Amino acid sequence: MNIRDILSPQGQIKLIDGPNFVDPIKDASVAARLLKYSVENSAGAFARIYRPARTLAFTSRDSSTPGYEQAKRRARELGFEPILRSPGGRAVAYHEESVVLDLLSSDPNPHGLINARFQSVGELFVESFRRLGIDTRIGEIPREYCPGKYSVVGENVKFVGTAQRIMRGGWLLGGSVIVRNAAPVREVLGHVYQAMNVDMDQITVAALNEYDSHLSVDDVIHSLTDVMKENFEIIECDLSLSEKAYA
Repeated sequence: MNIRDILSPQGQIKLIDGPNFVDPIKDASVAARLLKYSVENSAGAFARIYRPARTLAFTSRDSSTPGYEQAKRRARELGFEPILRSPGGRAVAYHEESVVLDLLSSDPNPHGLINARFQSVGELFVESFRRLGIDTRIGEIPREYCPGKYSVVGENVKFVGTAQRIMRGGWLLGGSVIVRNAAPVREVLGHVYQAMNVDMDQITVAALNEYDSHLSVDDVIHSLTDVMKENFEIIECDLSLSEKAYA
């Protein structure tokens, strides 16, 4: 199966640009609400590409880990708002110079292609970065944050982590990449993982501009959008948090 068949059997994706820099607590609910809307209305696939505010996204697994409350305090002290995200895995952090992709769809058999979806979203990022002159692959590196075999990695560094949530009638998959200024993300993840006594090497946290100093956030958004347009029939949406899909 190709990417189109795996991520959108109808071949069509409704692409949402932004909104950007939304309050992290409100932002955390957007994808879940949109997934609920898609499932209830059999609305098919949606993608949202956006720039986040400073966020430390914990998971339910983190919330049951000793040291979680201390980890939240450290995140706030370092300027990152702690939230609980729907997909699984371990804690991730992103900020205003990051790009986040949320991809979701109604699906009568959401468990059927879990691994294939991880692989396909990873391939979207790998191709987007290749066009920007950065070689990456899908795989896992030792002591990475939010470890997983479908991470998008370079040599000993991680660029993208992906996580997936399955619900009755649909699925949600998210991934994020730091484009510029990795230092604050390295710092906050180091403190958070240390507080929870979870092994992680801060050196694995990387930004794309460490490999090409000229890269901008807009460059990455445009490349990712172009790759999606080549693989899917794109319907561009300009939705706000106040509109029906987010209500």
